[in-house]
Amino acid sequence: MGRYPQKVYAKAATPRWIVVFSLRWRPIESQRLEPGADLAGAMAAAIERLAGEGWQIEAEPRFGFAFMQRYGERRLLMLTPRDPHLKRLQSFNPFRSVGDKAKRLLSGLPR
Repeated sequence: MGRYPQKVYAKAATPRWIVVFSLRWRPIESQRLEPGADLAGAMAAAIERLAGEGWQIEAEPRFGFAFMQRYGERRLLMLTPRDPHLKRLQSFNPFRSVGDKAKRLLSGLPR
């Protein structure tokens, strides 16, 4: 048992998405879930639908995601609070907002 309880399936006050991603993080399909939706039920329904299409889930989605496979192809099924079709960056870059002087200092260039 981990130190922190997982609250992936707790009712949320904001929308969630169930997304099928390629292994290169490209969304293949997605379903928007309204705030307060039954997230565990929606995930179970998505797994059941995909199983009906021949996909096999590799493990239980305890943490809100699971890999699945069919005919040698692998995909990721994930419950996420982030709209998968937003184009902005998903990761934090500490160097994106610093000034030119700080960039030079960090890169080792002469001042």
